[in-house]
Amino acid sequence: MVERKGQLHEEENIPESGLSPFRSSLYRTLWIAALFLYVGAAMYDVGASWLMTSLAPNPLFVSLVTTATTLPIFLFALPSGTLSDIFDRRSILLFTCAYMFTISTILGILTLVGVITPTVLLILTFALGAGTTMIRTPIIPIMSGLVSSSELPAALTLSAVAGNIGRVVGFAVGGFIVAAIAPWAVFFLNSVSFIGMIIVLSRLPRKPDIQQQSTLPPENIIRAIRAQIRYVRYSQAAHVLIVRASLFTLCSSALLSLLPLLAKNELGLDSTGFGLLLCSFGTGAVFGGIVILPKLRPKVSVESLITGSIGLLAIVIFTMGYLRDFAILCIVMGLGGVAYITILSKFYTIGMKSAPKWIGARVLAVYLLILNGGLAVGSVIWGTMANTLGIPITLSVASLALGATIIARKRYSTELLDDLDFTPASDHWSLPPELSIDPIQSNNQALITIDYKIDPKLSEEFEQSVRELGRILKSEGMAYWELFQDTEDIGHYIEIRIADTWTDHMRQHERVTKNVQVMEDRIRGLLKDSPQPIISHYIGKSVFK
Repeated sequence: MVERKGQLHEEENIPESGLSPFRSSLYRTLWIAALFLYVGAAMYDVGASWLMTSLAPNPLFVSLVTTATTLPIFLFALPSGTLSDIFDRRSILLFTCAYMFTISTILGILTLVGVITPTVLLILTFALGAGTTMIRTPIIPIMSGLVSSSELPAALTLSAVAGNIGRVVGFAVGGFIVAAIAPWAVFFLNSVSFIGMIIVLSRLPRKPDIQQQSTLPPENIIRAIRAQIRYVRYSQAAHVLIVRASLFTLCSSALLSLLPLLAKNELGLDSTGFGLLLCSFGTGAVFGGIVILPKLRPKVSVESLITGSIGLLAIVIFTMGYLRDFAILCIVMGLGGVAYITILSKFYTIGMKSAPKWIGARVLAVYLLILNGGLAVGSVIWGTMANTLGIPITLSVASLALGATIIARKRYSTELLDDLDFTPASDHWSLPPELSIDPIQSNNQALITIDYKIDPKLSEEFEQSVRELGRILKSEGMAYWELFQDTEDIGHYIEIRIADTWTDHMRQHERVTKNVQVMEDRIRGLLKDSPQPIISHYIGKSVFK
């Protein structure tokens, strides 16, 4: 592999300030609109939960509000990533915001006139959760596209910071408005936040997405989901992101999921004290994202930042189980917020930079699914353990488990991604004009064979290189790949590639990355004293009705 500039752990031209993306008026305006969305969502959570305590003062119904909010993430995260990669992301956001404005307004009206029921509240909460899922996937690539590549890490950090500010402000303001007026007031304010986003999005210049820059028709949704599955299955970058993010979110979920019980039962705090602990965590996240992380980013590798932050967060989780001084606890929670935002922002950066642009939203959707899934599953695990062992011991176990996840860096280190380059390899694959086919056959399968004749002494190195090429090709959309060896001539190989359709094969020509180019150049180096490979193309003719 070749060393490439702008590696994940040594990014060049990194801005000195974590606020540098705000120099872009478009990014700044969209960030503010997104912040109001996050504030509105947090206010809605407070209002819906409180309203349910009045409509059905039953723990099951109250907990179902959280379920109705989070369940759509598991159902719609992956489809939202697929849609965001295929269709215009700006249009998706405009439609979704209009949809959510309608739902939230209906809920506000029903609550105001007093005809809301627990079932209707849960249904509308689920509907809003589905819309939130559809917003979260495309909005990050859109915001990232408004800044330079050197500002991308800072922009992703600011996106995560906005989420933390939104929760802190939204919970506090939402609780005050519900107490001072009524839940219907926060529902209407939530609707207003969507109007702001619609106005901002409508003023954004229409930039063509990767799909719209192609002369080929949009991807078939089913085949696009298959490509997403192939990428997750075969991509080394995806494996690093999925394993590290899963372990982190599963273990770190103990802190926030047990914090309410810790504050009330172990520390004897009221709701104000609990809110201050959350506020300290959020403040630490904001301070870490804007002040600390930008200073560390150019000096410390991504892997070192993640490892150090995991260690710090593990210490915070352990300490929270045994400290009883409230002032010190707030400081400790602030340090936890710094560590948490550092890890999240690094995973976001890895997710955005470790995938080709044409599948970027789908990879981000997988990450969001893992993040929320780990929080949900981890909360159940640590809650169950706390009922048996108590909160301090459970936090101790969680801190040890989180610290132990550092071991995963041996096999799934972010440094493994440094040699990967997902930028397009322009003109690397050029399909001869004579291979153009009748459009009627464009949905038939495409078969590509490559016939190699090599020096038998190079067989082992050749097979290793070609297999690595095959893994990359499968991760980047090839439906089938295999290497065959002649039983009578061990220096004779045939490589088989199959695309779902001829159009998909043409699309692969447009999307080929430098990862493929590097591997093919290495293989050519092994073949310099051998005959040139013979490449043949075939179009499927079998039709089953």
